[in-house]
Amino acid sequence: MVQIAQLATGSYWQHMGMKIVEGNDGKSRVALEITDDLLQIYGNVHGGVLAGLLDSAIAIAVNQKLEDNKGASTVEMKLNYLRPANKGTLYGEGEVIQKGNKIIVGRGEIKDAAGRLVALGTATFMVTGLIAK
Repeated sequence: MVQIAQLATGSYWQHMGMKIVEGNDGKSRVALEITDDLLQIYGNVHGGVLAGLLDSAIAIAVNQKLEDNKGASTVEMKLNYLRPANKGTLYGEGEVIQKGNKIIVGRGEIKDAAGRLVALGTATFMVTGLIAK
């Protein structure tokens, strides 16, 4: 199993500025500080950034439920955008809702620092063997 702290050392996580706040027992919380680089032309966080945060938060939860020699990849995701965000910190929260041998389903929410719901969604992951680099 990939240790969850290892996921945050990846170049994508570093580029986006995401940080794991907590992760245990199939639940997670990931922080993302909003910077100008993450805004679209209307001054709000780009929808792709929100999708990436949600996917990453659910992935942390999923990785906690995997056996030692397994990994998982997102194969489907659905996201509802509920309100714009343009400053401060966002928090992606993820949890596993169903784990099978081949498929894991999780759900997540993105909230702003005041606890307001910005987006919510679900993601399906396919369990795979680890791939050596």
